[in-house]
Amino acid sequence: MKFIMFSTLLIPTAAFAPIKTIEIMPCLRMSSITDDPVESRKMDDYRPVWDPLGLYPTESEERTNGRLQALEPSNIQAQKPILDPLRIYSGMETNDSIDLSDSLPFLPRPAHLDGTMAGDVGFDPFNFAAGDDAQELYTMREAEVKHGRIAMLAAVGWVISEVLDKPIARMFHLPSLLGHGDKVPSLLNGGLETIPPVYWATVLGLAGGLEAWSMSKDAKPLAGDYGFDPFSFYPKDNAGQERMQLAEIKNGRLAMIAVTGFAYQELFTNAGVMHSIPFLR
Repeated sequence: MKFIMFSTLLIPTAAFAPIKTIEIMPCLRMSSITDDPVESRKMDDYRPVWDPLGLYPTESEERTNGRLQALEPSNIQAQKPILDPLRIYSGMETNDSIDLSDSLPFLPRPAHLDGTMAGDVGFDPFNFAAGDDAQELYTMREAEVKHGRIAMLAAVGWVISEVLDKPIARMFHLPSLLGHGDKVPSLLNGGLETIPPVYWATVLGLAGGLEAWSMSKDAKPLAGDYGFDPFSFYPKDNAGQERMQLAEIKNGRLAMIAVTGFAYQELFTNAGVMHSIPFLR
């Protein structure tokens, strides 16, 4: 008990001992901000400040003193014309005389895509047609027309094969080539190994022969024009021809997307496309 009382008496005395104050005061003086040189404070006051997001208010000291500066030097010269279709830039000289793309108005129209081809809306984000030779663009249009025509046939043949494969197989006493769920054999569905090799040889032979024949012909003004029109569907007037060319390229592009969609639909649903068409079920 006496020890406890003695310790309580010593605590206030130790707390208010003057020796502690003598030791602390030099530390406070050493860390005091008033000891910094005056020159360093002046340098901090005139150091440039960058404000790309405009966070400093208009009445702030930094704006009043002109300390806010641009991240880039003011004398920089633009190497390319500035396009501003959305009117984002303010107070800058932009080039509005450049012909912009109809489909991507924030990009300039490619040089060779001048709108003369059917379905040309200036859509070339990866600059496939940016070459110096216009013949390369013509070759790409030839490939697009061919793929579009094959895709249109495939989009129709895909569904017809699922509807008629089993009845025709029963008629000739042959096994059906459709997979589980009446799925067409494809790279994603599998089943291509069940197709007879004679069929593959015939298809490759015909396709290779037609391609060799088309490449031997001189380039025509119209890509995909091989003079094949047994039913005289192609109009005689210019307006009708342009309308037919536009319809073919649009339907071909849609068919390429459709065939790709058929393959992925059967992959994820595990059922043939015919089962999603009400009147074919």
